[in-house]
Amino acid sequence: MTKTLSQNALFFLGLALAMGLFQSLLYWIVGADLVTQSSFANYFLAANLTALLGTAVLLRFYYIQQFRAAFLTGLFAFFTALLRVMLLYCILLPLTRALQGYYPYVLVLDLGASLVAASSLVLSSAGKNGWLKAAGVSSFLVASCALVLLIVSMQVYSGRPTPTLEKWQLGLSFMASLHPLFFVGYLWQPPAAPSQPWDSNLSSWQTILIDAARLMGIAAFLFLGVSLLGEGIRASYPQPEAIKQARIFEARTFTNRRGDKLSYRLLRPESYDSTQRYPLLVSLHGGAGYGTDNIRQLASWEIQRLTEPRNRKKYPAFILAPQCSRGTSWGGIPHLVPRDTIVFDLLNTLEREFSIDSNRLYVAGHSLGGYGTWSFIGTRPGVFAAALPFSGAGDPSLANNMVDIAIWAFHGETDRNVPVEGCRTVIKAIQQAGGHPRYTEFAGVGHYLNPSLDATPGLLDWLFAQRRVIQPE
Repeated sequence: MTKTLSQNALFFLGLALAMGLFQSLLYWIVGADLVTQSSFANYFLAANLTALLGTAVLLRFYYIQQFRAAFLTGLFAFFTALLRVMLLYCILLPLTRALQGYYPYVLVLDLGASLVAASSLVLSSAGKNGWLKAAGVSSFLVASCALVLLIVSMQVYSGRPTPTLEKWQLGLSFMASLHPLFFVGYLWQPPAAPSQPWDSNLSSWQTILIDAARLMGIAAFLFLGVSLLGEGIRASYPQPEAIKQARIFEARTFTNRRGDKLSYRLLRPESYDSTQRYPLLVSLHGGAGYGTDNIRQLASWEIQRLTEPRNRKKYPAFILAPQCSRGTSWGGIPHLVPRDTIVFDLLNTLEREFSIDSNRLYVAGHSLGGYGTWSFIGTRPGVFAAALPFSGAGDPSLANNMVDIAIWAFHGETDRNVPVEGCRTVIKAIQQAGGHPRYTEFAGVGHYLNPSLDATPGLLDWLFAQRRVIQPE
């Protein structure tokens, strides 16, 4: 059966509508954690390419109907949208971090092109059609709001994500996902006059190509959608490991002199004796630990290993696990509000409350926590005796501050979330400054290091053998 141009346009626009609404629904349920799921980048690409394919067929209709202004401006907006989608896909994977700095400029270009294309649907001859005029008005409003939101984000919040901005982004994303409805309405109606050119049949090879694209679109929606749904639901709840640890960790909240609050968990040594001094490990969670439940942060590798019964007896120590919310960090990441100061305020308070050996303070963390670990020892020299940064990047300009700290850094060679160069660079800088950090790079391993860390002999023995180097005054 030979399908007409309008039938294919309706199919792709309808599929784009379904995929967009599905993504918006998941974002509403899961929140910003959705974009960190392994299936999201591919689903994002499939959904946007489907929408762009529908747009390409729609542009053909503009050409047939001789809506020249709408066709030309829409064509330009099509290519800017394609550029934005491919760039964001590279960042989401990420294929390269070098492209990230270009995204705001490409986004502004795309929003500008969208505003021009939307205006042409309203002001040109295409605006005589009610559906197209409504599509233009809706697109103009969404693009205008997105541009204002971008300016506010950059000028007021310095690009940092905040709960308020995320709510606006969710609303705009939902509104944008509804745009295909207007074009479906336009294509569904009959031509204004019988003599008016409207539709055309496709050749056999065009039909084969578009049928293949149809199958690929449906397959992507089903397989990637199901995968993303499962990952999203799992991400909306604490990991089982964290729930298990919450039974033995004490839930606490710290308030500093400025009134800032920090939720944290604390585990005391078994058979704690206030006449003895114990080491303390600060465990800085990664992105999966974001939240306000004071539970998610307990799934880290160091917590899982140190709470094993044999290790609790072998390495009696305090374990401190603070939790920060999305839009913040432990330091070392641009555009995220650092929560390092309040952690150090908490450390000082705990040292007064418990019998803690100030010469045996340790810090460890993965990913977001790995950045924080590097930042803690780089910005607060003389506090920690040892550090275990996992899959994190450090600031080589702070190398001199890290010379006297025992460091054992770990990274996966094929890490696409935090490229390995960020760790190699700071290790080399510390060595050049006179330090002797240990560095283990796992060949063929990505961002997730737990099995490789488990197979590393002597890691915990090394950690608890370290004592702070006190410089003579």
